[in-house]
Amino acid sequence: MPKTTENYGFKKPLYNENADVAVLNENMDSLDEILTPSISANTAPTSVSKGKLSTVLGWFANRIKAITGKSSWYTNPSVTLEDCKNHIQNGTHANATVASSGFMSAVDKQKLDYATSEYSANRLILRDSYGRAKVQTPSGSYDIVNKSYVDNNFVSKNTDTTMSAKLTAQSNTAYSTKQVRNIVIWTSGDTPPSTSSGDVLIKVF
Repeated sequence: MPKTTENYGFKKPLYNENADVAVLNENMDSLDEILTPSISANTAPTSVSKGKLSTVLGWFANRIKAITGKSSWYTNPSVTLEDCKNHIQNGTHANATVASSGFMSAVDKQKLDYATSEYSANRLILRDSYGRAKVQTPSGSYDIVNKSYVDNNFVSKNTDTTMSAKLTAQSNTAYSTKQVRNIVIWTSGDTPPSTSSGDVLIKVF
C-alpha cells in the first residue's frame, strides 16, 4: 500500500512495488487541480505562516482588498501607488478650503509658524506658558483692552481717587435707594431756590 504526502495526499509507491501509471496520472491530475485554485479573499491571514496554496493565495487577496479598500481584491484601486508617489514628490495636491479638505498652503503654514504671544502686527496670537498674550493699546470701540490701558484709565477697587469724569445726579423720589443727589445751597431770601425731585436743599443763613 503506497504512502501519501503530508499536505496534499499525493501517492508515493513503495520501493518494492511496481510503477503504476494510473497512480502517476492520479497524482498529476491532483497537482493540476491544486495549481489552479479558486481564490477566496474572505479570510484574513493568521499567525500561522504555513498553508496550502489556495489558502495562502486567499490571504494575499484578503490583504490586497484591505489595502485598496475595494469590495474585491481584483478591482482597480481609486489611487495607485504610482499616483501616491507622484503626489508626494510633485506636491500636486489641493489646499484646504472652507468647503473641502486638503493640505495647508505655504501662506497658512507661515501664519502658524509666526504666531507669537507678543503684540506683533499681522501675527496670530499664541498664549505663552502662563496662558497670557499681549495686545497693543486699543484705539477703536471693539479693540481688545490690555492691562496697561485699564490701569491708566480706570480706578482700582477700594482705591482713593479724585473723580474727573462728569457725574449726573439722580432726579427721582426713591429716597430709600442709595444714589447721588444734587445739593442746592439756599443762601438768602424767603423763597428757596428752584430744585428738582430728589435734590437736597441746605439753608446756610
